[in-house]
Amino acid sequence: HIHKPDYNSEENQYIVYPGSPISLGFDELGKHGIIIGNIEKNNLKIEFMPIDNREFKELELDVTNITQKEELIEKLNELNLEENNLYKIILIGKRNFEINIYELYKFITNKNIIKIKNNTKLNYNLEELANNRNLKGIFAQEILEELNKNNYDKNILENVLEIGLELLEKQ
Repeated sequence: HIHKPDYNSEENQYIVYPGSPISLGFDELGKHGIIIGNIEKNNLKIEFMPIDNREFKELELDVTNITQKEELIEKLNELNLEENNLYKIILIGKRNFEINIYELYKFITNKNIIKIKNNTKLNYNLEELANNRNLKGIFAQEILEELNKNNYDKNILENVLEIGLELLEKQ
């Protein structure tokens, strides 16, 4: 069950798989169409012909320098997107505020954006947090000690810190 085309024009080509003629989702990025072929004795000529003028595309948006939700909404609505295509926007970078994807959808005016994925990390200064004399500070000190010991993968500890800080924020 493959939706991507798989072919080449090399000699002795025995199998040509055109894939799905139209794109059905973000797991099928790129151009879609059909393959036109001409078979003659000891000769094969094939050509890809796009028939779908719409593509599913992914676009990353770095939120590191965005300071509030309203600014993010403005940036999303100002994206210069190709009219016929459908987009998944992947938010990356260090966020300075909480991002609620479902809330963002309410304010997106660009109809080409049909999916948003949040791959951001919390923007924090671990050393500064560890100097605080509160529960967050104690928690940050523990994470900092574990980072210095190199007992755990840095990405895992960053995820633990982010989840812990979010939970402590709700207290």
